Amino acid sequence: MSTVKMQSALALVLLGGVHCAGGGGQSSETAGQEATGTTGGGATGTDGTESGETGETDETATGETATGETETGETGETTDSGDVPSGNDLNQDSLFTCADAPAMPPADIRLLDSHEWTRGVGSWSGSNLSRNPLYARADHRYSSYSDGEGLDPSLLSLYLDVVTDAGTAWTRGKYEGGRLRTVWEDPETQCMITETDPTPECVVYFVRRYLERGSLYRPASDEEVDALYDFAQSRLADELSPDDRGETIKKIAAAAWMSSSVLHRREVGSGAADEFGRVRLSDWELAQAITYALSRTAPGVPSVNRSFNAGFSKGDVDGDLAGFIAAAENGTIKDPEVVADLIRAHIGGTDPERRDLVLDPGDDRDWENQGEFWMSHGVRAFFREWLDYGEIAAQPPKVEVADTSAWSGFAVESSYQNTITASNGYENTLVTQLDDMIARILASDKDVFRELMTSRMFYTPATAGYQEGESSVWKSTSEMNKVYNVAGITDRTREARWIELPEKERAGVLTHPAWLGAHSLSFENDPNLVHRGKWIREELLCQNIPDLPLNVDAALSEESKMHSARKRISEQIDADPYCAGCHQMMNPLGYPFEIYNHAGFVRVEDHGGEPDGTSTLENMPSPELNGPVTDATDLSARLGSSPYAKRCFIRQSFRYFAGREETMADACTMVALEKAYDESGGSFTELFIALVNSESFQLRGPTEPNVRVHR
Repeated sequence: MSTVKMQSALALVLLGGVHCAGGGGQSSETAGQEATGTTGGGATGTDGTESGETGETDETATGETATGETETGETGETTDSGDVPSGNDLNQDSLFTCADAPAMPPADIRLLDSHEWTRGVGSWSGSNLSRNPLYARADHRYSSYSDGEGLDPSLLSLYLDVVTDAGTAWTRGKYEGGRLRTVWEDPETQCMITETDPTPECVVYFVRRYLERGSLYRPASDEEVDALYDFAQSRLADELSPDDRGETIKKIAAAAWMSSSVLHRREVGSGAADEFGRVRLSDWELAQAITYALSRTAPGVPSVNRSFNAGFSKGDVDGDLAGFIAAAENGTIKDPEVVADLIRAHIGGTDPERRDLVLDPGDDRDWENQGEFWMSHGVRAFFREWLDYGEIAAQPPKVEVADTSAWSGFAVESSYQNTITASNGYENTLVTQLDDMIARILASDKDVFRELMTSRMFYTPATAGYQEGESSVWKSTSEMNKVYNVAGITDRTREARWIELPEKERAGVLTHPAWLGAHSLSFENDPNLVHRGKWIREELLCQNIPDLPLNVDAALSEESKMHSARKRISEQIDADPYCAGCHQMMNPLGYPFEIYNHAGFVRVEDHGGEPDGTSTLENMPSPELNGPVTDATDLSARLGSSPYAKRCFIRQSFRYFAGREETMADACTMVALEKAYDESGGSFTELFIALVNSESFQLRGPTEPNVRVHR
């Protein structure tokens, strides 16, 4: 049987594709993407948002206070569409008031995402196996949301292109490309690799081992083992020579990775229900839920070398996060202190060797070019998605990146582009430089939200050795530090790369070039301030911005393209009563960032005038946020000291790591999370521990997940 026919047959026999509309009535509303202009005018509103699979817009029946805070969200209320209010539709003050209502998290069956699948097959980010179709829905705020996802026939056809190589690492020995300790340090697996006619006992052991340490990452049932054993024996019988064994093993692995139990992770709970009809996640469900939140992997997934030449091992025999395996096996995963200790050991810290890094095969970038602080992959993914800076390289390129700054010239322009792509030299990108900044703050783990908003310690690129005459790529490397407004040459040491930047230039992640560039368009006087202000309103204040009416032309005029963005927007949008109703929620929060241009360079002039970051904040959702601010550093300090903004940060953390939006039924959990954070002196680790030990994370309500089989 050909590989393609074999896979098609397996798709019918083994693939019980599961679709979970789930989410317990989650709102699927997300902010639409702003239209981008290229010559001085981008739309400043949002497109309509899709709901579920119908493409219709959910309209929530809400009243608004004078501050724009919605009044819906009391327990039991529903929207006009019948959904339970969630996320930004909720009143934040009510959400942080515990009325002893039980948390009712929905049962769920989660399709693995692209990263989880790639790590599950024991591969790395830049391999062919990462080019799989299991990407999160575009309308999901976070990739961890699972509602509305499933393997339909179109996705399945794309999946067939990659699944054939899922078992490659299990076909080879110690000195070849597999390098899995799970395989070459376990002598009982070798009979399947080396013997012409392996015994039934050998085959049973191999398929069970593959299920438990290569795909399921939990104990396999007898039925799961028997099904894969029967398939393995049929493939062994088809071999024409001993040389076919590698392909046979790959077919066995592909069969495993086409079963619904491998592709989908169950979070439905088991055992006796409590008085509210809720059941607790089983030990293995809980262990996997925690490790996927923490590291975006299952317990036992093989660790991956930082580069192809890093040695003959992909970690321990039991893989990464092996402590969670032991806790699931002996039942201590239900012990909050055991969970807390495991999380503290794996969430982040300081490691000069940075063994957490996963680089592409053949990538010779020195690992010490990144900082010595690290955070788990799940935590890193949260900050990249919440702050929305991780995909800056996929955006349209910036034009005249140094315009209005103190710097100019081809080397400055080219060096900036190199900080986006890292295509020349050995320095890392703006994205990983912001990763390093955040990891340092988390390693200290004190007053984390305030530090995120106010820290002036930035990890910057080195330029020593990249100057003209020192490097063949000097034109794209010699001025990489200029985006941080750093004069002179930065040595190639970690100590030199860490720079405390001037007080009035940078303060916190919102003033980092990665965030500033990710929330701007192509030109320096595009309506970048609207994009930045909109993000703050929605993601730091947890409020909704109304959709742009279809009859509104939001583009700035071509006639004004020679003026500053501040002048263009204040005259064309702020002065228009029809536009001002929505833009007063965004523009005052964006004006402080006009001390930077679209690429994140500090401005020294702005179209013939002084850079102006002043703004007056009025009708904010909490009194401490009102008043005048001088610039982005002043605004960041105000946000960092705001209890209201801190609560929104807690809500964003809940959303990503719980994999759903919060509802009023989670109010007592929100109170517990804030208490854990405050009483620990602002520890993100203790916030995370409180979340995974909460009823909102560990219990599942009485409703059945919505399951649909795809054929």
